[in-house]
Amino acid sequence: MPTLKRRSLLRAGLLSAAAAGAVPLLGACAAPSSGAAKVQDTEEGTASAVLRPIAERFGLEEGLDLEYVAGTGPGDVQNKLLSGALDVSSFGPIGAAVSNAAGADVVLFGPGLNNHVRWLVAENSPYRTPADLRGKAVATPPNNSDAYRSTQLASAVNGIDFEAEYTIHQGAVLNGLALFERGDVEAIVTIEPNATRLVGRGARQIATVDDLWRQGSGQSAPLVLNAQGALRSWVEENGALASGLVRMRQEVHQRIHDEPGLLAELHEHYGIGADETEAIALLPDRLVDTYPLEWGNASFDSFQAQLDRAVELGIIESPPEREVFVDLGADR
Repeated sequence: MPTLKRRSLLRAGLLSAAAAGAVPLLGACAAPSSGAAKVQDTEEGTASAVLRPIAERFGLEEGLDLEYVAGTGPGDVQNKLLSGALDVSSFGPIGAAVSNAAGADVVLFGPGLNNHVRWLVAENSPYRTPADLRGKAVATPPNNSDAYRSTQLASAVNGIDFEAEYTIHQGAVLNGLALFERGDVEAIVTIEPNATRLVGRGARQIATVDDLWRQGSGQSAPLVLNAQGALRSWVEENGALASGLVRMRQEVHQRIHDEPGLLAELHEHYGIGADETEAIALLPDRLVDTYPLEWGNASFDSFQAQLDRAVELGIIESPPEREVFVDLGADR
């Protein structure tokens, strides 16, 4: 595993924004906000959808001045942070490296989600593995999302050029679901809880990005998908608020692990209707491990391993000049 000392010795390099799916960074270097923190609201169709309801139910937001800003899912919330519409949003390590190379000093400062990206095919599909689908049409999240980037990386460590070897239909998560359910694509790469909804309707899960990463990289620890991200300047000027957000998120995740049944109880926040009984029953077992309890060296090791392999495999050209993750508890 890379060590913290190794991380501190990273040297500068320009990243290939085009290869990594970067987006324009209008307003990325705007001054940090004052007053309430503009944070990512939880959205139906994402694993984050239950975070705000749980925080509100158990009074975990106490003492935090928050303004929730809606997004439309993976990719969009990262764009909103870079444009200044959000102070804090989910952000993965490769996305942070790409943003930093483009002039936006994004830092990951608190727990996000473990990887929950799944490969699914129709129940009667002949395909058994992602490798079987080479050359076929696959629906995916947007190419600047953490879900897409982790899928690309997990494919690469298994010797597959994701963008070259599949016919990719990338776009908003709901668009991908529509393509899959109409039969316009042979498979879908999607996030939770959408994967569980599809499994509840009879779709067959053939792989997870986490399993593919472990298989191809030799890593044994869970693949961390993302973290709470912000511009470094915002974190430095709002240290107490940032630390409070870390505390709140850890407490929310602990509540989920203590009471996994909350995930089924809050199914409507995920966008799962009361009539989808099979999907609701699957939520606690399938999603509980999506919400990590740890923020520290294990998370940082996962991020560093992803960055190292992304450089090695040409997904990004060079490592970021500065570490893109920080433990505020160690600094304050």
